[in-house]
Amino acid sequence: MARPFILPLSQCSDVDLTGGKAVGLAQLIATGFSVPQGFCITTEAYKQCLHASGFIEDEEWHKACALSGSERASALADCRNRIRQVETSRLAVQWRSALETLSRLPDERWAVRSSATNEDTAQTSFAGLYCTHLGVAPSEIVTALKDLWASLWEERVVSYTTHQRHQTAPKMAVVIQSMVDAQSSGVAYSIHPVTGRSNQVTINAVPGLAAPLVDGTVKPDQYVVEVTHEGQPIRVRKRILAHHSQRLLVSKEGLHIERFDDATPIQSSLTDAQLFSLAQTAKHIEQAFGHPIDLEWAFDAGQLWVVQARLITTIRPSSILTNDDCEWSRTNFKETLPEVPSLLSLSFLERFMDSHILSHYRRLGCHIPDGLTSVRILRGRPYLNVTLFHILVAQLGGDASLNTEQMGGEPLQTIPKIQPLNGMAFARAGWMMWAEMRRVERSGPRVFQEMKNLSITYRRERILHLSVEELVQELDKLDLWLEGRDVTFGIAGGVGQCLQIFSQFLPRWLGSDWRGLLNAALQGQGTVISAQQILRLAELTDIARNEPAASTFFTSKPWEPSLFREALADTRFLRAFDKYLEDYGHRAIGESDVMSPRLADNPESILAIVRIHLLSASPSQMNILLRQDNARTAALARIKRRIGWRYHRWIIFMWCYRRLCRFFSLREANRHHLMYYSTAIRTLLMRLGELLVERGLLHQVDDIFFLTINDHADLLAGSTRDWKAVIKARRTERERNSAVEVPDTICDWETASEQTVISDKSEGNGILSGTPISVGIVAGPVRLIRSVADWGKVVPGEILVVPVIDPGLAPLFSLAGGLIAEMGGTLSHGAIIAREYGLPTIANVEAATARLADGQRITIDAGSGTICIEPSLQP
Repeated sequence: MARPFILPLSQCSDVDLTGGKAVGLAQLIATGFSVPQGFCITTEAYKQCLHASGFIEDEEWHKACALSGSERASALADCRNRIRQVETSRLAVQWRSALETLSRLPDERWAVRSSATNEDTAQTSFAGLYCTHLGVAPSEIVTALKDLWASLWEERVVSYTTHQRHQTAPKMAVVIQSMVDAQSSGVAYSIHPVTGRSNQVTINAVPGLAAPLVDGTVKPDQYVVEVTHEGQPIRVRKRILAHHSQRLLVSKEGLHIERFDDATPIQSSLTDAQLFSLAQTAKHIEQAFGHPIDLEWAFDAGQLWVVQARLITTIRPSSILTNDDCEWSRTNFKETLPEVPSLLSLSFLERFMDSHILSHYRRLGCHIPDGLTSVRILRGRPYLNVTLFHILVAQLGGDASLNTEQMGGEPLQTIPKIQPLNGMAFARAGWMMWAEMRRVERSGPRVFQEMKNLSITYRRERILHLSVEELVQELDKLDLWLEGRDVTFGIAGGVGQCLQIFSQFLPRWLGSDWRGLLNAALQGQGTVISAQQILRLAELTDIARNEPAASTFFTSKPWEPSLFREALADTRFLRAFDKYLEDYGHRAIGESDVMSPRLADNPESILAIVRIHLLSASPSQMNILLRQDNARTAALARIKRRIGWRYHRWIIFMWCYRRLCRFFSLREANRHHLMYYSTAIRTLLMRLGELLVERGLLHQVDDIFFLTINDHADLLAGSTRDWKAVIKARRTERERNSAVEVPDTICDWETASEQTVISDKSEGNGILSGTPISVGIVAGPVRLIRSVADWGKVVPGEILVVPVIDPGLAPLFSLAGGLIAEMGGTLSHGAIIAREYGLPTIANVEAATARLADGQRITIDAGSGTICIEPSLQP
């Protein structure tokens, strides 16, 4: 049976007859993708036309391959000339008939593409080696056809073919298709062409036809679309737009260039909807072909067209998770560290996370993918690997979606594949976790007392006699001191366990407002040591109100807080205040950084708060306790009524409730006493800095905080490095970093510096939203708190707006009417304090410090997590 010269694209199933491109198009048509209509002039037509002119392609091919240099170039040029002279009149009758079947419009324009037998195969692609003709009129098809046949005999094709060790001569089929009136077009890869990431579709696009892009004469818009394991688009991970001065279009007259006005702003060639459609199509084609692919595509005014798809032959797909694939958040870190922490604290943080957090997960049997870290630094700010902790919680059978609610930040946009621990491993991990929680409950109070004792042992007056070498020895001892004593992981496990149980049962038992009821029930326990600090301030205010000398000092004008010791000598207030500083003076704003000054370093800030309380007739300590007790009792009564007659549910609730209260108390006690440990280290470091300044190794005492842990070892070991110059450069870099805004959440580390930090998520009617932390409805003016310098500006009843709920802000809570934070979760330390005190609080209100202004009146509903801005004052 004679082999055909012409075949419809849908019937092109034989590579030897129709070439790789036509077979690919046929497969696309068969699986339902939109392909421009067309047909194929087969390799049989190519062969017979050449043979009729006396050109035997196999003989000529082997002759050319045996030559080299100028001889091969001359032979191939002769072959191309002979091919362009072949007679094709009999063939023309058939392809003209095929054109008429597709379109009777005489001015229809066509695309004429190569489809060689060695093109677009699983082994080789030959991408870009053959010619393509666009906007071809019917009268020009003969020339285009012969040009494509001749392109098989180019030097670059022969060299590539022999390099691939192909022995037989390839043959050329030609695809003729209707032109797409492309508004935009380009190429797409179903996997990342560099990393091989199978969950990233990479797209290059230009306005108009893609010929300039394929030729490499224009710079395209570049996109990376992240997709799920099922191929569903999640988000545009990267978007790099180019400036386009023109576009190539097709009309009845053929191809023409349309130039853009120089003033035309940079615009994306594709909408997000088009990007998602294209990414989804790429993954569907990959699934149909059973292999990663790249495709050429075009959008006309109505739809997406696939004009070519070929297998990717040079990149291995990869599903190995890397740090660059993970999502990162400043949550937790931003709450307890300064905006730009010291280099010393950053180096300690990275080691602490590995030694005291990840090590526990490894011990439980969790798998941590190679190369993943828990901490990463951008512009001097630490970020937590939220993807990693999602994986770890899910491996242990927990609901990892609760991580965002408990820690703060944004929900994961990409959920990684997770293999939970199997039966025996899961049971072992559960038993070990339970044992760890029991250990911290029993040993926590003892460890806390030991931490407090450290601050006494290392008081400044007790270490002044120590030499540099002796100070280093003491620091080394403290470095090892936490081993076996740290209780952070077990406490976090206890809190997480209770909240996991509550999240399973309380929505069904109590209804959709279960979180608000639970938050109200957690008020006024009296066991959260950080919240007791607020009550102690109320107690100080009561003393000052009733003691004439103290009352006179605080109400005098002008007020001179720096003279408080002289003015309050031998008073009950001063004795109580010194006791307060003994118990809470080691706390601070950004207190997890040893560089941060402690409250005891600036007692005037606390005295200013007491003065505001005194002048505003704030409630007494007794009234505060009564309010908290009433709120807690009422919430528990409502919970009991909703649970109803099912007594076993009440027993389960109260067991978890009491356990949660204990672990909340332990969590804050742990932070409170860790700050004693931190203060001991700070005292030793400050003294070490003084001695190194005396030796001429440092310029000033706090230079010590600009050296990493390893730097300290090198400096004291006698390194000849110019440490003064190093520290000067690091100070300059810290200043630069402080002037740069960074995003709180990073989904694509590579382009993090290009992300927009502030985006408006308001509802457009003066309503902002966030995560409810502590219930209550309150209205009042805004007071922005960015530093300790703003503390003295606070007026009772104002709604404080802060970047994070830093535990060091606790002294202000007794003045505030409400609290709004840009970042934070239900389990953050500051959230626990606000909840215990009963302060209406909402966290995760994006860019709140930029979108709200001092004095602006707002109403917050901390039960629903909404903030209403009064219209008349809305900026």
